[in-house]
Amino acid sequence: MTKTDNQVVDYYNQIAQKYDEDRFGNSYGRFIDAQERRVLNKLEVEQAGTLDLPCGTGRLTNYAREGADASEEMLKVARERHPDKSFTLTDATHTTFADGTFDTVLSFHFLMHLDEAVVQAVVKEMHRVLAKGGRWICDIPSQRRRSLTHRKQELWHGNTSMTVKQMRELCQGRFEVESVHGIMLAPVHRLPRRIRGAMCRVDYALANSWLLKNYSSYLIFELRKI
Repeated sequence: MTKTDNQVVDYYNQIAQKYDEDRFGNSYGRFIDAQERRVLNKLEVEQAGTLDLPCGTGRLTNYAREGADASEEMLKVARERHPDKSFTLTDATHTTFADGTFDTVLSFHFLMHLDEAVVQAVVKEMHRVLAKGGRWICDIPSQRRRSLTHRKQELWHGNTSMTVKQMRELCQGRFEVESVHGIMLAPVHRLPRRIRGAMCRVDYALANSWLLKNYSSYLIFELRKI
């Protein structure tokens, strides 16, 4: 691991017990969670053959057969949440899994924290552990959106973003971009609760329109192993 990688793991070890409450116990977190699940349901992700890496506290591990993470403290929470599933402590750049083990790998809220060299190493490793034709479903902040909002750099935390073109270039020779899904075009979570549900559907439709998709806050990629 690099110094930055160790900082990431240490950070999540420290916040593991309060992570779900702090990140997904508010209106913003619940909105993001609901929209991510909407995409995963649309992509018909099945538990059999699916790895959640990094699984964190197991928020999305109900879509997977098993989970893995580099943070032991996050895994403790995940094991309590999903006592029927297996979890592995491993680094995503050099996992302990054999070649071609999985049909699908989920990687959410992860690539955004890594520098370019580490992202490239993760791409290589995901290609290795997936079976031929397998899917890697991952998300990353939209660089086009950030160019509009002029977001300030915050060291490693959520600092990496990409365009669809950059993702294609990054995955060239290993993955093809099968589909791209936008998440959160507008701050729907700040609207009154009585209209929030309807506006979530509207926002999802707009965030996935041809014209506006690239300007949504996050992009979820369905990548197919070549």
